[in-house]
Amino acid sequence: MELTINQKIINLILTLIQYFGFAIFLFWSPWLAKGSLLQLIELLGIVLALWAIYEMRNSKINIAPQPRAHSVLISSGPYRIIRHPMYTSIIIAITPLIISHWDIYRFGFLMFLYLNLILKMLFEEGLLRSYFADYIEYSKKTWRIIPYIF
Repeated sequence: MELTINQKIINLILTLIQYFGFAIFLFWSPWLAKGSLLQLIELLGIVLALWAIYEMRNSKINIAPQPRAHSVLISSGPYRIIRHPMYTSIIIAITPLIISHWDIYRFGFLMFLYLNLILKMLFEEGLLRSYFADYIEYSKKTWRIIPYIF
């Protein structure tokens, strides 16, 4: 799938913000939440990410939203319920860190990162609709990030 110049720029900006933002957040923030319950939630986010990566093993994984040539639409595992389990896993794994290590700057930075994830997800869905003929039907049967909410 060939992107327009504008799409390439958006693709690059959203991807760089996500990965640099995530790296900066992990550099400035503790990696382990305080308390067993919050650590369990954090662990569930990591498990969800690993499960999603495992399910993508037969696809052409791409860190950017752009689908690669010969990509396969994954609809098994967590993708049966959630279209973007990797984004969900980031939210689940990082949110306990904000709750247990509260700081207004870390919270603001996290909200910026969440906003970027939502914008990247919406951009990615537009590309996926263009690339996969059955993506619209798939999206009618699944939730974007959080079942029964979004």
